[in-house]
Order: sequence, then C-alpha cells, then structure tokens
Amino acid sequence: METGLRLLRAARRTFTGPAALLGDPVLRERAAGYLADLTRPYGLRVPAGLFDAPAAALGQSYGEMAAELIPAVVPPEEPVDLLVLAFAVHDMLPGRATAAYLSHVCPGTPMSFALCDQGSAAAFTGLRIARAYGCRRALLLTVEQAVLPYDAAVPVPARHRAVAMLYDALADDGAHRDGDSDGAAGGPELIGLGGGARVTALRQHVDVDAGDVAALAAAEVGELTAGRTDVAVVLGADLAAVWPGHGGAAVTTGPRRQPSTGVWWALLDRLAGDAARPRPVVVADYEPGLNYLSVVALAPAGRSEPVGERRADEREQPLVRLRGTDGDPDPGTG
Repeated sequence: METGLRLLRAARRTFTGPAALLGDPVLRERAAGYLADLTRPYGLRVPAGLFDAPAAALGQSYGEMAAELIPAVVPPEEPVDLLVLAFAVHDMLPGRATAAYLSHVCPGTPMSFALCDQGSAAAFTGLRIARAYGCRRALLLTVEQAVLPYDAAVPVPARHRAVAMLYDALADDGAHRDGDSDGAAGGPELIGLGGGARVTALRQHVDVDAGDVAALAAAEVGELTAGRTDVAVVLGADLAAVWPGHGGAAVTTGPRRQPSTGVWWALLDRLAGDAARPRPVVVADYEPGLNYLSVVALAPAGRSEPVGERRADEREQPLVRLRGTDGDPDPGTG
C-alpha cells in the first residue's frame, strides 16, 4: 500500500480590489495604528490617511482570500487535520491571528500554523511539516498581496493571489471527488488533478550562494529525473533567473513578482495541461534573500516507479536533506 502524501485537489484565484474588512472604519483605524507602531522602530513611515486611498490601491486580507478558497477544495465530508498558511508579505490586517481563524472556518477545525520569514521557501517548508505530521488530510495555503503602505527593500508582488492545495495520505481509502478546471465566475478556479500526484521527494538546502545555485539545482533536477524524458520541470522565477541554462521544452517558469504563489501557480498549470496523460513533475525554487533552494518531486498516484523515489539504501535516511551548519531553515512560525 502506498504511503505519504498525495496532492488531491487544488484551487487558486487572483483577487482584485481591497479586503472587505477594510470597509469597517474601526478596523481601518486599528490597522493603520498597528502598522505605524510596527514600522516606526525601523525608520519607516505609514502615511497619514492610509486608508483614504482609492479602493484599488488598498491591500488584501489573507483571512478573506484563504476563506474563499477553502470550500472549493475541502468539502464538509472530508475534514482536514492540519492547515498551514504560508506567506512572505504581511497583509493589511497583520494583527489578526489568521491561521487560527482559518482553522475555525475549515472543516475539521484542524491544527493550524502560519509560516513566514522564509520568502518563497515557506510553502515548501509547509509541505515538510505536513509530511512529518502524519495527518490524514492537510491543507496548504500560500498567499500574497500586492500593497505595502511603506517602502520595502524588495518589490512587492504584482497581484493579490492565493493557491490552496489539499493533500491526503495515500493509505486513505476514502471516497474522493475530482475537480474540474472551471470555477464560478469571479470565484476560485478549481484545478482538475484526476487521481492526484504523490510527493516522492522533498529537499531543502540552506546557505546556497547565488553563484552555486545553478550547479546545485542542475544536480538535484538531474538526480530526480534520472535521465528520463517524460518528466516536466517547474521553476520559480527567481531560480530561473540564476539558472538560465536549464533549457528543455518541458520546463515551465512561474510568473515574475509572485514569489509565494508563482511556482505553485505554474505547477497547477502543468498538472492541468498534462491531465490527459499525467507525468512526473519536479518543482524547484530559490529564495535569494535567504539563500534557500527548495525542490519537490511529484508523480501520478499509482505509478510504480515514480520520479524521485528513494533507493533501498536511502529509505532510512531523513526525508529532507539539508546543506548548512544550522541544519534547518528557521520555520518562522507565528
């Protein structure tokens, strides 16, 4: 019997306009004061009249974004044991305990975590947590919004976007529904995944200098594809920028300036495009601000020899192989 995690169902959405909660004048005032207090020690200034800007210039709430995606992937009869919210840029209501709120609205009232301060590596770390947790079903939410009321050291995301991915244990024999690719008008887009894709390898490397990324990424992808020609590769935009020679017709690159959702958005494009003839996929991204390289391999559920499957002599080794003296990226939980 197969064990491990399978990506069973996924949904995504690009959001427009501001968070609905910002329509409440009391919340606007509290949020403005909270942001001013947080930024003041760093010499940053939140402008007076922050929320007097046109609606299109205001930011989003991750609680609202994620709460809209959850019903698309988690039906009431399939309760979740674990919910992980991964993000890099904070939302416009940073004082809210968003992960706890999402646990309340998600079927199963799951244990919940928020992962931050890891940039594009956060969702990969969330998947590591899900594998280690030993749960029946895990929901991984990665979100980003495109507005900060102060000057940031790095560009903010280009769009408000969110991706929800439901994983289940492959030993689970319960009934599952397949999604289709057409969401309701203006609502989440549900991605059809057929029988799903099982996670066969997950690796994160720390302290990877920009000059070393190309060689290490090439070695990882080469090992996980093992010379096979039927494996698709999905790269985050930051990794593609420092590994320009990756080449190959089966390489998909995530959109620029979507560091949290981009590689997962591209993965769903690839899985949906290959739905008629599923094939293994290797997904990789690089976080230049922290020097993390993250790689995950997936194969169609039920495949007898999936890409990235560990050899007999590797089966007792840790699932995650890390390079660096600190042993593990700080999960930045909150």
